[in-house]
Amino acid sequence: MEKGVKILMILALLSVSTVAFCGGAVVEENRTFVDDVGREITLPVTIDAVSPSGPLAQIVLYSLDQDLFVSVSSEFTDAQATYIDPRLLTLPVTGQFYGSKASTMNPESIMELNRQLNIDVVLDIGEAKQTMKTDLDDIQAKTNVPFAFITQNKLEDIPGSYVKLGELLSRPERGQELSDYVSALLAEFDSGMKKVGDNKKSLIYVTAIDGNSVSMVGSGSYHAEVIDYLANNLAKPAASSSGTGDGYTMEDILQMDPDYIIVGYTDGHAYYNEIMTKPMWQSLSAVKEGNVYEAPYGPYNWMGGPPSVQRLLSMIWLGNLMYPDVFDYTIDDRVKEFYSLFFRYDLTDAELDNLMVYAKPGTAPTSAPTPAQSPAPLFGVLAGLAAAAAIIGAGRRR
Repeated sequence: MEKGVKILMILALLSVSTVAFCGGAVVEENRTFVDDVGREITLPVTIDAVSPSGPLAQIVLYSLDQDLFVSVSSEFTDAQATYIDPRLLTLPVTGQFYGSKASTMNPESIMELNRQLNIDVVLDIGEAKQTMKTDLDDIQAKTNVPFAFITQNKLEDIPGSYVKLGELLSRPERGQELSDYVSALLAEFDSGMKKVGDNKKSLIYVTAIDGNSVSMVGSGSYHAEVIDYLANNLAKPAASSSGTGDGYTMEDILQMDPDYIIVGYTDGHAYYNEIMTKPMWQSLSAVKEGNVYEAPYGPYNWMGGPPSVQRLLSMIWLGNLMYPDVFDYTIDDRVKEFYSLFFRYDLTDAELDNLMVYAKPGTAPTSAPTPAQSPAPLFGVLAGLAAAAAIIGAGRRR
């Protein structure tokens, strides 16, 4: 009897231990994360299903780990698709939580997607807004899906954002790798720009042209951070928060007469070609000296749109372009390195040439149409007619 009691006691202890162990294992399956607006979020220990809340989050998440996507905030264009993991082109679109297209993300679509894919977290990245904590708490309560915010607004935010993102998404080594790269790059440029000192080149960034109306990104804008850092941005302080910038006339630009003109990419290089061929632009020093360049595009606009980690490419490009003695490196090698590290895409030489078709010295079209000339003098016309008649007569004699 006594022996039986002992056996029962041992079994009871084993049972309690097992329950405690299992309970401990259950607890360990979740963790608490504090995001950049101070919200405590319960998350799985391992994250493998993420939805971006907008274009900026989509860019940054892609650079960290493209395998984490279970949805995208917007469809990729044909120009972007070349460099994007084909799997992402088939994913559902959940829209944008903040910004001008905020209404395209709604709780119902998130809830439906969550039922299908079991989302671990919806990621929001950018500048913290005053209502953000309340907004994210509200949509998280409605959807029962965790939402997390990471600050990435200025260039100086990028290294820390990758460390925090690596912690959030259980990819600490990858986050640290990208953080270290950006920290080294920013240190390199801080040192280089000290050498440049007061000898900055003057520059305008043209985003759109419509006849005599020209849009440019103004100084002090979030979208102009790289421009303001590397050059003397001749555009006035930004009035609009839009990435397109503010409106100017050709008369304004003629008065500015910048050293360099950077023009935004568009299909068929339309804006670039207009600057290079239309008479009204030809008196500008930048045009005369061949210092007009089109910002590369793929998978995102290097100058921004929205401003995110691809702006680091514009730093690498513009630094070498304007100050080659200070930023003395082979641009092709640095661009390929960036694409491999951030986009996990190995650029071929042909792809790089296509990307930077009008982004390097000496790449301006050699057969650009010339401005219209005044009518030829009468004797020139008569001489031309006589030459034509002689050629026709020679042809008949044959």
